[in-house]
Amino acid sequence: MAMSMSKKQRLTKIAKLVVLVAFVFTFFLPIVSMFVTSLKSRGELYIIPPVVFPKEPKWDNYITAWTMISYERYVFNSLIISVFYTFPCVMGSCLTGYGFSRFRVKERNALFMLMLSTMMIPYMVTLVPLYLIVAKIGLTNKRILWLIWGVQGAPFLIFLFRQYFSTVPFSFEEAARIEGANRFQIFFRIMFPLVQTAVIIAAIFAFQWSWSDYLMPVLFLRAEKVNLAVKLANGYQDVKQNILQNLGMAGIVYYTAPIIIVFFALQKRFIAGLLSGGLKG
Repeated sequence: MAMSMSKKQRLTKIAKLVVLVAFVFTFFLPIVSMFVTSLKSRGELYIIPPVVFPKEPKWDNYITAWTMISYERYVFNSLIISVFYTFPCVMGSCLTGYGFSRFRVKERNALFMLMLSTMMIPYMVTLVPLYLIVAKIGLTNKRILWLIWGVQGAPFLIFLFRQYFSTVPFSFEEAARIEGANRFQIFFRIMFPLVQTAVIIAAIFAFQWSWSDYLMPVLFLRAEKVNLAVKLANGYQDVKQNILQNLGMAGIVYYTAPIIIVFFALQKRFIAGLLSGGLKG
């Protein structure tokens, strides 16, 4: 009986492992396909039946992909835009989340639900009115727009910070208030250091959003100031404007590799932080 139970447990573990491996393979298949395509010659892209793996990997595709669009220039543009957005977005979201968590006013819950409901508004719906406003105040082709855009915070990050601040006991603030600390001192010296995990998570989200954003840069910036996401979409073409898919994939490998590395390096802290932030609401 014990032997049969042991065999059943072993078979169950093997079945779970097989399912997990299948899921991992499914999720990583696009990344593998991207990498394999980046090593193909242009002729191998259009062979019928298709060639899965290149006969001779073209590693020089990566050199061509880097030099063809002045890659470092657009990496710099993306970094500037992402940093300009990330810092004010994190601070704006943190302050707003703190307010929703700590200020006991009658309209707090209604305002909080109204703020969350904005997440249901499609991004495309707001682009035309936003462009008209930005053009009216003369901020087109200016990166300072991302500073102003970030100050308002992001609904999801506001919710995240509110959840974190809700887990901090009120006694911490009361003790500081007895010692004579004002509201800003309480926030920056006590509350803000206690939610550093949320700050890191919010910074990762905000940076990734602005790093991969296509619509706002292509609408509000000219060719020399656009970010890498825009340049990757239209930079790899021949003289007849045919898309060079192998070089494009090589450029995308450059583009996604840092994000993948950072995620796997911080995944334990990232997931643990998200889970702990949802324990109290």
